[in-house]
Amino acid sequence: MTWFTRRQAPAPVTPMRPDVQPASGAPDLPSDALSLRALSRHSPGLVGQFVWGANTAPVTPDPLFLHVGCGENVLDGFVNLDFIPHDARVHRFEFLDPWPEAWAGRADGIFAEDVLEHFFFGEQAYVLCNANRMLRAGGVARILMPSYTKLVRYGESFVRAATDTMHTAFGVDTGADAVNMGMRFSGHRWLHSEGSLAALAAMCGFRAEPTSCAHSSVARFNGLNLRDETNSLSFATDLHRERPVLRLHVEPTAVVNASKVEDLPNGAALYRSNAVRPMVVYTLPHPVAAEDCALLNVRSANLSSFQEHNQKWLVLDDARRDDQWHFDETLKSRPCMNIVTRNQLGMLLAGAREFSRLVFSPAAGSDEYFTLGGVEVYVLGAVGDPAPAIV
Repeated sequence: MTWFTRRQAPAPVTPMRPDVQPASGAPDLPSDALSLRALSRHSPGLVGQFVWGANTAPVTPDPLFLHVGCGENVLDGFVNLDFIPHDARVHRFEFLDPWPEAWAGRADGIFAEDVLEHFFFGEQAYVLCNANRMLRAGGVARILMPSYTKLVRYGESFVRAATDTMHTAFGVDTGADAVNMGMRFSGHRWLHSEGSLAALAAMCGFRAEPTSCAHSSVARFNGLNLRDETNSLSFATDLHRERPVLRLHVEPTAVVNASKVEDLPNGAALYRSNAVRPMVVYTLPHPVAAEDCALLNVRSANLSSFQEHNQKWLVLDDARRDDQWHFDETLKSRPCMNIVTRNQLGMLLAGAREFSRLVFSPAAGSDEYFTLGGVEVYVLGAVGDPAPAIV
């Protein structure tokens, strides 16, 4: 599967002048310009698709153990987190919003069962990088999830029968359909084998240790599993934090070919393009080595074009200036997440070893609305370094 789609005739990047300043108010906007602030009074759920929030940290115990995506399985002695709290013991938490800095370097352990598979690959890396940041040195994130390897084996040996749940609950008749259903039902987006999860974890500063579902290298996690090898396709892994992750957050240096409509909460703003190919410049405080970058994420969602799935693009330090990297909107669960992972950086940098400047285009045409925020760059520290904080 490719991670980007090339346009047949990519639009050239307009050179950025050093005197360009960030866009400010726009008196030339029409009086009927879209307002997300006004819309949020009537449909906050709709507006929430294009913006982001700020996770807060409740009063927490020490030692701190987090249970992410707990659902209705509330664990005693854990801070239970879910995007839909089922009772007062669960703290509302959006895993693709910035994680609270109050927890950085404080957590002794993180437990997640049947959670990671509900995110796409880049989003999984975002979750794991932030889990790394919350953990103390030597902390463990325990992951239980459906196994891609077991699912493929199940599909290869599938026999339609009244005792088969895929057949009786979903009407599946063939092994290939069973695999496809297992990959996608209940919000599944990306499954892993032991090897692929270990590779993803290493990219985010972890060493993966396969375990049984019931037993962990951390005694606190033993027996917490809802599923095991006998009643599901699940597998379990302890992720040991070996390299800390530093989060760099940088606001736009300049916005070109667009006018700001309004400021929004949590560092977001709504813009409207006034020419083709609006562009946003981000300048990092210092160069970042590609081999040490776990991922970067530009926060921006297009509100005007929903048929084109690869309209946003990114250029790093003018590499691939005439062949930009296009984000695939079908590989994200939230439109404001524009993630590039370390295994993709080499393609963007075309052989360069570091980068310090990003040019991002959030829209293709004129008169398109888009939300815009900062860029997050997650950088790996050396083995044994203490947990770093935000910069």
